Amino acid sequence: MSMKTFTLCLILLLANVVFANHYHFIVKEASFERLCKSKKILTVNGMFPGPILYANKGSTLIVHVYNKSKYNITIHWHGVKQPRNSWSDGPEYITQCPIQSGSKFKQKVILSDEEGTIWWHAHSAWARATVHGAIIVYPKPGTSYPFPKPQAEIPIILGEWWKDSVVEVLKEFVESGGQPKNSDAFMINGQPGDFYPCSNHGTFKLEVKSGKTYLLRILNAALNEILFFAISNHKLTVVGTDGSYTKQLTRDFITISPGQTFDCLLKANQQPNNFYYIAARAYTNGTNVQFGNTTTTAIVKYEGNYKNNNTLISLPYLPSYYDTPSAVNFSGSLKSLSSKRYPISVPINVKTRLISTVSVNLLPCPKNGSSTNVLTTCQGPNRTRLFASMNNISFVTPPTYNILEAYYYNRVKGVFGTEFPNFPPYIFNYTDDVLPLELELPEFGTQVKVLEYNTTVELVLQGTNLVTGLDHPMHLHGYNFYVVGWGLGNFDEKYDPKNYNLVDPPRRNNVAVPKNGWIAIRFRADNPGVWIMHCHIERHFTWGMQTVFIVKNGHRPEQHILPPPHMPPC
Repeated sequence: MSMKTFTLCLILLLANVVFANHYHFIVKEASFERLCKSKKILTVNGMFPGPILYANKGSTLIVHVYNKSKYNITIHWHGVKQPRNSWSDGPEYITQCPIQSGSKFKQKVILSDEEGTIWWHAHSAWARATVHGAIIVYPKPGTSYPFPKPQAEIPIILGEWWKDSVVEVLKEFVESGGQPKNSDAFMINGQPGDFYPCSNHGTFKLEVKSGKTYLLRILNAALNEILFFAISNHKLTVVGTDGSYTKQLTRDFITISPGQTFDCLLKANQQPNNFYYIAARAYTNGTNVQFGNTTTTAIVKYEGNYKNNNTLISLPYLPSYYDTPSAVNFSGSLKSLSSKRYPISVPINVKTRLISTVSVNLLPCPKNGSSTNVLTTCQGPNRTRLFASMNNISFVTPPTYNILEAYYYNRVKGVFGTEFPNFPPYIFNYTDDVLPLELELPEFGTQVKVLEYNTTVELVLQGTNLVTGLDHPMHLHGYNFYVVGWGLGNFDEKYDPKNYNLVDPPRRNNVAVPKNGWIAIRFRADNPGVWIMHCHIERHFTWGMQTVFIVKNGHRPEQHILPPPHMPPC
């Protein structure tokens, strides 16, 4: 898409926001050609990536979702806190039953203090591989950015593409008990880039004017991979993440996990007679973990008639696939803007302290299977089945009813339990190189954690080396939280809190627990409702790395969950 085309689309969509706050999402299958192969994929309004929503801070959108596909679907508004409105949050069988084929659901998207780039995506099965799009939240009318106004704003949506149907990829993955099939390509704005056949004509090109500054709104919609992202000969200056502004941080590359967003300034300050590659590739560090090792590209092109303008600068520097220090040092350098206009409120006196391990687990293959069945259904290490857990509980999603309605109406029993532990059930050296096999076995259940309204919470997420150590981007619905501390190794309750940043910690809704390390977050439980927390790497989510927080009503009516709208039936 040329810059002129992009600007025209932006004007039209902004006009739509001014005169109406209703959007219509038609979920349907549409044909797209990528990597020399045409196939039908699930889309919204026939678009891949899906439509961009534009709004101002504090506004409310009404989205009418029509499911004209043959699959169940739900839509989640990622990064939108939805005050008192779990009903429109979207995770399947957590806050709603799915929108069935031929049905519709009117969702109210209530914005509060979000500002910057967030996004929306399907929250059922692996449909978000193709059902996703950006939400751009501008400052309130009459106010401006906390940085000079850019020449233009460009969404950069990173994703993954499978030649096969993602429905079949998920089915084979679940049945195997092992790892999923790797994607065939990563993508930038729906295109894999110059390194793939049949894609040169569609490689995304960003046209810039020499001397101008551009705001890149970058989001990682990939299912299973954390990505390094960079632009040849150009630096990126981070000014926001996850719908909150940050102190400016200039780097040669960024590390962006699935579910995360970054707002970055790009200065067009290089020789204008060259083309410059934009590139992204995976960051991963687990032992014997399969991952997509491809590189996706786009191009920065300077406007104007320049001599030798076919010179293409080589790929930008990207750290190696396994470069944990580069990944965590970037994330650990982020700080909130924490200004008079954009104040932060870090809970100082914590009333509720929680520690949760996040682990990959395994189970022996069932003994009643035949040898052939063992080989086809237990493809984990040593003929096991892989799972994942928080505090050793592998979450079981209710199959026929949802937790929010069960809690709100208090008449459907047995949908969930309230025994999610405050601390790990087993204390051990979580990051040791050799751990007993019995620690790898999880329990299974639909256990939630109930929080009193307005309690202040500190949650430490501890990575483990069970099966293999990995990074885990953990996303909490309904809240932003402050990342007050992080480190490698085991969290030390006595010493590590002394080094917390309580002055300007980054405000996030999705943070990566580093391999064999820990993250400490804080938030105030002032949004009543049912809110899921989960790893945003889809294979870990499917394996059960998730739990649910139920935040009780406060004493006053304005501290209660809103009455339910007409919800999709189960």
